[in-house]
Amino acid sequence: MSTYGFLPIVVICLIIYLISYLFTKKKSFKFITHRRIWNLLLLISFLVAGTIGIVMAFIYSFELNFDIPYAMLQIHVGFGTVWFIIATFHFFWHLTYFKKAIKILFASKKN
Repeated sequence: MSTYGFLPIVVICLIIYLISYLFTKKKSFKFITHRRIWNLLLLISFLVAGTIGIVMAFIYSFELNFDIPYAMLQIHVGFGTVWFIIATFHFFWHLTYFKKAIKILFASKKN
């Protein structure tokens, strides 16, 4: 049994993110393009990890006589890791929104 390659996935994602961010600083493309690229990657990674996860959950839930290949599990974990990393970027992009939403939510409870 091999590993899931967590560290290489994280390093590769961070390097690619930094490269695309540097392209925005050098005005090779706009920051909105940078965000759109990463939002699309977020969607793709979520769909791949989520779809494989649902398939595996279906197989296990209904106790189907089907062996899930280890490669499928590795793909699921790899895309899930990518999804989490990109979701973290996404969260920090929208941090002011979340702060404002939480502030409004708790302010309305005081009234």
